[in-house]
Amino acid sequence: MQYYLRHYFDPDFDHLRAKPAESESSDLYSLGYVQNVISGQLLAEMVPLEEVSDPDPRFILDSPSLPAGPNTRIDPAYPHYLLADANGYVFYYQGRITVKGLLNVRQDVSFHTGNIFFVGDMAVHGSVRSGFSVQGNNLRIKGMIEGGVARSRRDLMVEGGARGGASHHGLLDSGDRLLAAFLEKVEARSKGNMVIDKYCLYSTVYAGANLVVREQLYGSTVNAYGSVYVGEQLGNRAGIATKVFLGYDPMRIRTLEKIEETIASLSQSVTHLKAVAGHLPPEANETARKLARQQEQLESVLRHRNELLESFDRDETQMGDSCLKVPGRVYPGVEVSIGRAFTLVERMYESVVFRLCYQDIIVEPLPRTGRGHKA
Repeated sequence: MQYYLRHYFDPDFDHLRAKPAESESSDLYSLGYVQNVISGQLLAEMVPLEEVSDPDPRFILDSPSLPAGPNTRIDPAYPHYLLADANGYVFYYQGRITVKGLLNVRQDVSFHTGNIFFVGDMAVHGSVRSGFSVQGNNLRIKGMIEGGVARSRRDLMVEGGARGGASHHGLLDSGDRLLAAFLEKVEARSKGNMVIDKYCLYSTVYAGANLVVREQLYGSTVNAYGSVYVGEQLGNRAGIATKVFLGYDPMRIRTLEKIEETIASLSQSVTHLKAVAGHLPPEANETARKLARQQEQLESVLRHRNELLESFDRDETQMGDSCLKVPGRVYPGVEVSIGRAFTLVERMYESVVFRLCYQDIIVEPLPRTGRGHKA
């Protein structure tokens, strides 16, 4: 009796010859660079040859032996099934079906690769070019992010730094820690600590824990749940807007910003519809019905905003440890907020810490010697 090995992935897949799917909605930025599988997923099965109408001669076998390679397993309940035993990508290696959890992209992420989404860890040995995106579990980029997007479910490391492109604003989004050589004209988010080895310029930062910038920080807006450390320079001589917000969960800050945009849009729409049909009952016509729907939606969004603001009140009970430390210089024009307290730096400081004291922000020397004074 002969058998046939039926595949549930493309056994001839070649990432070097990736191309857009043939459909009306084809996306030139998405080429399907990798065949993702998750643990427990069916990869192949052995079936009697007579059940196959058009068999590939390469996979006709004389014995029902599944070619199980690393990170695969035979299903004990269904011995003719071969399953993935880890998250990763599937391919043939030395005649065995194999799953690998680390994806090495040995080139730039560009038109040659398209966007890359991977369920495991990924190392990009080049750069992420403008308009392209990568996403992985732990993600390491050895080059730069140049107007591209990098997302990680855990740690994100960008050895070459990140800079916004001419027409694309770069984005770094990390599920835990984020480390980068520098940030310039990008948005960076992390749910854990963020460390910038050199400078952070003209960027928007959301750090879910602490932020460290070893050299310069100016022209940027920083939101950090914990504390911020800037090694050499905060702000600059030109007084370019530099804002540091401490103590609130930055992810909720982002949500609140989006809610405020929605409220502004709905309020404008409701005002317009009231001018047209505000005196009519909701059942009068479509305009009146639309007004009623918009008002109901606006009320719902306002309730959501109020619930979010209550969570900020809870943050204020535990922000006493949030502070801004600058061993270097702080230039006039820098805005510092810790919770509801705010101060505008009006003169140059050097080697100081900004911290909260009885609902006011005070500035003290580093290391703390002598008494603090209000900024």
